[in-house]
Amino acid sequence: MPDPTNSLRLAACDESDLTVFGTFLQDALVPIGDIAWLKNENSLALAVNRFMWERPEQIVENSPLYYRTHSLLRIEHVIAVKTKGLDLGRRDQFLSIMSLQAFDGGIDILFAEGKTIRAETENFNVILADMGQPWPTRWQPSHPEKNTA
Repeated sequence: MPDPTNSLRLAACDESDLTVFGTFLQDALVPIGDIAWLKNENSLALAVNRFMWERPEQIVENSPLYYRTHSLLRIEHVIAVKTKGLDLGRRDQFLSIMSLQAFDGGIDILFAEGKTIRAETENFNVILADMGQPWPTRWQPSHPEKNTA
């Protein structure tokens, strides 16, 4: 049973809310097999392995310790789903979320390596909810700084 004091439960209904989601979802790992367009429910659901950026690192045995947790990202009122740079048939492939962006008519989920899922919506309501107990990891995602010269 998830600890309600540590479990994330968020809802987004506009672009500014979605920006907050992007902060919590950056570097979440998503198995393609855990992405489902539920046409009859007009929603797109992704089960993700979320890095808990909001949880401070701990030092255990002179080494940093971080946390991940399983979460569900669900976009409601979806009328169409398009992809760029990925094959949803490759169910064993993993994606890494970089950000979420609203556009006039929907939401883009941007992944590493330029891959994208576009959810076209009538209007949107997005839910992000942690689904289990966090577990420790020694690995913290990092992003090399781009050379601006």
